[in-house]
Amino acid sequence: MSKTTIPTGGLADTAVTTAKIADDAVTAAKATGFGKIGQVLGVQKTDKASTSSTSYADISGLSQAITPSATSSKILVMVSIKGIASDNSTTDALNLRLMRDSTQLSEAAGITFGSTEQDNQSCPIVFLDSPSSTSELTYHMEFKSRLSNSSSINNTSGDDDSELVVMEVLA
Repeated sequence: MSKTTIPTGGLADTAVTTAKIADDAVTAAKATGFGKIGQVLGVQKTDKASTSSTSYADISGLSQAITPSATSSKILVMVSIKGIASDNSTTDALNLRLMRDSTQLSEAAGITFGSTEQDNQSCPIVFLDSPSSTSELTYHMEFKSRLSNSSSINNTSGDDDSELVVMEVLA
């Protein structure tokens, strides 16, 4: 039986070169630390919180402090507000806002919902902050009712726990 040799057309050499470039890129990223996670902190709120105020108020238990290790660090904030409902009106709406200390970072306005027994809503908020600070920063959530009806989060027990997570992304 005779052997047939099929020319590779330089494919083997290209694959080796590409692997070498990819390995060098990974090594460079490891050496500089770009995109690494410095720290992850978070809180979970398991109890119900209600408001009938048309002015923003803190959501007790949804606050997390973090101290960035460098001014070039970014803070990725991920919030999941669950079980949004009104205690007495399906025509009202809830506004939520993410704060860093006293600075508003993001707002979710006019979240509508069903009754307390059905149609509870959820609201995710994701925000990448560039605070340029090495001082302690506190990220927290606030809420208000649009029409002065009692509106709430974590309306049903068990599956409706809200969370706030902060993650330092090193530059």
